[in-house]
Amino acid sequence: MKKSIVLACLAITLMPHSTYASEPLPKETVVATFTDKTFDGIYLPKNSRFSAYGDPDGTLLVARNGKREAGRTWFVNAKGQRCATDPSWKNNPAWKDGRCFDVIDAGDGKYHQFENGEHVHTLSNFRNGNQL
Repeated sequence: MKKSIVLACLAITLMPHSTYASEPLPKETVVATFTDKTFDGIYLPKNSRFSAYGDPDGTLLVARNGKREAGRTWFVNAKGQRCATDPSWKNNPAWKDGRCFDVIDAGDGKYHQFENGEHVHTLSNFRNGNQL
């Protein structure tokens, strides 16, 4: 019995692991999911809630704590990642061209965004048009 448990644990350990529960969405799906949509989100590292609107012209409107934040943009890169810019990031070399996220469909109308393999946002309550 012990030997069977050890072998099962070893087999699980040696199995290839994926960072994501499923594959990131293709570019066309990411574009369709976020264009002209308002959605709610949670930035998980800080448990910070926000709402956002992805305008078709690339403007990203964000509302947090009842205040709108201006100057952001959004786009989908060639890899199909959803990217965002913020004027406050211009001096951060890692983010000066935007932060890009793989988007995973978590089901039930929720999407998870991953940055460098880390789940950083949960997005939900998608609705058409600018609802901010």
